[in-house]
Amino acid sequence: MNEKLLVVCGTGMGSSMILKMMVDQVVGAQKLPFDVSSDLASGARSSGADVIVAGLDLAPTLTNVPATVIGIKNILDKAEIASALEEYLASKSDGED
Repeated sequence: MNEKLLVVCGTGMGSSMILKMMVDQVVGAQKLPFDVSSDLASGARSSGADVIVAGLDLAPTLTNVPATVIGIKNILDKAEIASALEEYLASKSDGED
């Protein structure tokens, strides 16, 4: 079963759409178990997402969400995105032992 991944930014239009495209490419290329969507940061709390991906500047403000928050420093860096998502998945599997 896929994890629900939400990409957010402050306005929901600019950087989240770019970051979502990068996340989609990484998820597709590496066949990672995520269903990806995007929204405003203000919608993150009620989104039902398992994991939220945002720019590093916005991530610390997402403190009241019932999901793991991943901050990405360079939203165009697929290697950074892939590493962060793989680390998240590894932490999930470590907790299931």
